[in-house]
Amino acid sequence: MAGRVVQRARDDVRHWLPSQGVDPAPLAELNAECLGLLASRAADLPAHAGAPALITELRREWAELSAQAVRRLGAAPFSLFEVGLGQSARWLDLRSAGVHDYPQAVASPFFEPVAARSITRRMLVYGWHLARSRPRAACLVFGAPLVSVEALAACSLASLELAAERNAGALRPRWPTQVSFWRELLGAASAAADRRLHELLLGGIQRLAAETLAAHSS
Repeated sequence: MAGRVVQRARDDVRHWLPSQGVDPAPLAELNAECLGLLASRAADLPAHAGAPALITELRREWAELSAQAVRRLGAAPFSLFEVGLGQSARWLDLRSAGVHDYPQAVASPFFEPVAARSITRRMLVYGWHLARSRPRAACLVFGAPLVSVEALAACSLASLELAAERNAGALRPRWPTQVSFWRELLGAASAAADRRLHELLLGGIQRLAAETLAAHSS
């Protein structure tokens, strides 16, 4: 089931990316896979389980997210999930120095370790390709400053593999404390309210752009 949803997400992408010539299908696949995993977790969640607030407070919204809604939301023009690429200039540049300045794992993780490692690895590889071919697009897609994107582009595949192993515990939805924002996102996707979903995603792009500009300024 999950595999079919991800494949259809790749085939059903109708959004733009902030640079011509960028294939949006890998991003849609990653978004859809993460959304599907959280929807499955919410549906199977025992009462009073120690899950993150974004899942427990929106348990019904996640559990009722259909395959069509997952594809619709997965086609967002930016990564709905993140592993700390905004700070990657630190933890990637220090990869050979023996200093473990890595993104802090969340106390209550959103994903099972095996799935988190797999998704993080593919997210880093996709980000690496995008950083090398369309660095400006990578900044906006991942909400990362140019210095972080350049650090990612300079990585070897072996260092990406190592980073995925060490950073998998940091995989989380973007803006995980913004429960109201995610409630609207999930509701618009489930209701097929395309205009409202577009407005929310456009707001997300603007927020990412502002955060990226602020990181550049600092």
